[in-house]
Amino acid sequence: MSEATTTQDDTVPADQAGGERMGAVARQSSTPMACFNIATQRCTEANTAFAALFGTSPGAMIGLALPHIFESATFAQIEPHLQRDAPDGAGGRIVDLGLRTRDGQMRDFDVNLVRYANRGAARELCLLMHEITRFRATARMAHEAMARLHRFMDASTEGIVFQRAGIIVDINPALTRLLGHAAEDVIGRPSIGFVSPDDRDIVIGHISKGVEGRPYEIALRHSEGYDIPVEVLGRNVQFDGETLRMTLVRDIRARRAAEQRMRELAERDGLTGLYNRRAFLDQLPTRIAGLAERRQTAALLFIDLDRFKQVNDRHGHAQGDRLLQAAGQELLAFLTPGDIAGRMGGDEFAVLLTGIQPEAAGQRAQALLERVQTAFDATGLSDLAYASVGVALFPGHAQDANTLRRQADEAMYLAKAGGGSGIRLYAPVG
Repeated sequence: MSEATTTQDDTVPADQAGGERMGAVARQSSTPMACFNIATQRCTEANTAFAALFGTSPGAMIGLALPHIFESATFAQIEPHLQRDAPDGAGGRIVDLGLRTRDGQMRDFDVNLVRYANRGAARELCLLMHEITRFRATARMAHEAMARLHRFMDASTEGIVFQRAGIIVDINPALTRLLGHAAEDVIGRPSIGFVSPDDRDIVIGHISKGVEGRPYEIALRHSEGYDIPVEVLGRNVQFDGETLRMTLVRDIRARRAAEQRMRELAERDGLTGLYNRRAFLDQLPTRIAGLAERRQTAALLFIDLDRFKQVNDRHGHAQGDRLLQAAGQELLAFLTPGDIAGRMGGDEFAVLLTGIQPEAAGQRAQALLERVQTAFDATGLSDLAYASVGVALFPGHAQDANTLRRQADEAMYLAKAGGGSGIRLYAPVG
């Protein structure tokens, strides 16, 4: 017999060999597989992986009925595919099919169900089961994490916003209330559009430099057009396989107001509301430098309440305080933009009048003195209380704050020495 004849005699037909190879692969596959007679609903074949789900061997599965293998809820999902009027080759996919294994654990599977008839043999339904337990557990964990995150976001009093490439994808109620917008009007829009135009470059700079976890202050634009000072802290977070930008937003209006109040307490005289001595002297050099830069003129007035000690001695400190408050109110009312006034201590005050021409300085000082005297009249103490005013001009008399202050003080004492209730313009000696 020739070699060719011998080869032909030893060769299994191609379709038969292919079927045997597929059968061998199925039996050894880690994917659970089993076939069932549609008429009897009994197992005709099962691989090792399928049998292991039920703690038995493939041979022990043969002949077992579907309702005895699967719990009723699981069988109810398979049963429609056993109907006789379904065509051969018809298949379906059952997502998240729960199966309780022999050890009592619940495992999730995607199951492909395929009907077929093999060369006229009994029609069968084959099950190919792909386990997705870990995937489903991960999905449940992600869903639970998202639910917890939303509960936290809803309960938070601070604003929270998530962005994808600068576009808002989620926002909590605290931030929508702060902005004056509904969530549906914000989601899908660029976040930079809700930042005050003056601060947008600051935000862009922080993001482009990759700054994370470092708070900084900006202003957000409310739906009604006004700005809200806030503190923001941003960082990139991984969520559901993608990178999002999470930003925490804190309303700092109350903090700013408290800071302003603290500054006022530190700078202002508690009785009159004017600058205190330290704050006025701190302000004066800056104001003088600004006037010099703009080539503007000014007059510095030092004011002393004459016979103030007699008011306290005769009428008590409460009346003396009324007198100081009346003087302070008149000084504040007399100021124009750019002017400042302060209580230098006791019964002495200082006023910087800006933009005033030298020839008008005396008239302005006289007008101020008359206003103060009118306030004294209202207290009923005009018979005792009056004021002396010393005036020094910038830049006519001095070009620096210290010299100007000394000159105004000297002029004031000369006014008091002249009998009080008068005005004295500084005059250089010699």
